[in-house]
Amino acid sequence: MRKLALTLVISVIGGYAITARAQTPAAKPFELNMDRIKVSNFGGDLGLSKTFLIPTVNLIVSAKGSVWSQKGGAQAHGKFFVDGLDKSMLQDLAGKIQDDLVTRMRAAHYTVLTFDDVKNEPAFTGRSLNKPDAKWGLPTKGGFGTLTFVVASPSDAQAFDNPIQGPVWWMRDMAKEKQLIAIVPEITFTVPQMFGESSSGYKRDSAGIATDPSMVLESAMVWAINAKAGSTNVQIQKHGKRPAAESAGTIKRLSEDKTEFSSDWKRTSGDFLMTLDRPAFSEGVLRVGYAINALIVSEVGKKQK
Repeated sequence: MRKLALTLVISVIGGYAITARAQTPAAKPFELNMDRIKVSNFGGDLGLSKTFLIPTVNLIVSAKGSVWSQKGGAQAHGKFFVDGLDKSMLQDLAGKIQDDLVTRMRAAHYTVLTFDDVKNEPAFTGRSLNKPDAKWGLPTKGGFGTLTFVVASPSDAQAFDNPIQGPVWWMRDMAKEKQLIAIVPEITFTVPQMFGESSSGYKRDSAGIATDPSMVLESAMVWAINAKAGSTNVQIQKHGKRPAAESAGTIKRLSEDKTEFSSDWKRTSGDFLMTLDRPAFSEGVLRVGYAINALIVSEVGKKQK
């Protein structure tokens, strides 16, 4: 059952409701839905080398967004902002996911290079970096309609400006020179969940915006490129029914604005603040990240000659 934290509702005959609930996230490993995972090979697979380069991990988290809902003459608009997306915390989480992947790969007896091993290579010294947003202190990007995301890597020096072909394409010459496979995981989370709700009845239309404090694995992509400039992508689709955290914080309505144009045309809007529960948020990010790392090691093992 979906747990709603706050609900903003307007009806052409009036009405406004708020409910609040919160849950403590379960401390258990995240189970990936294998039906939501697709492995695509374009010119080679993950078994073409026993040497790997893992230069960074990109952790992508929604920071603000908005949703519209409309039914007949009723219209609702909600905006959310996330408080607590500290740069140091997010970089630390990205670093822990990277370290865990390196540890798992080395435990499986592969040779693994990291950013520290290649940072003085021409491909890296000449690579431009993403510029941080003044508000968040981290690079930002848009996506999924009206959402804005912050993008965290283990350090500022690992926030590479990547081409449209993806975050490993520009490493193809190094992969060929050193006969290795470069891997970069990108993991995207949405928090909170905000969605429109509407209904109609006899002489009545209503539209509302509902919010949920859960954190969802919105998508993930494991990018890899080998010495033949062939790529392997592991695509992980949205895991909406398996939240990374049942509740990643608390949601508070900051403002409400109602406008009545006529008896059958009304509009309401509201601003909501999501304040992160840092332990619950961090646990959710790591349990998903570690599950994806285990998947990567498994996929590499399947392809080893």
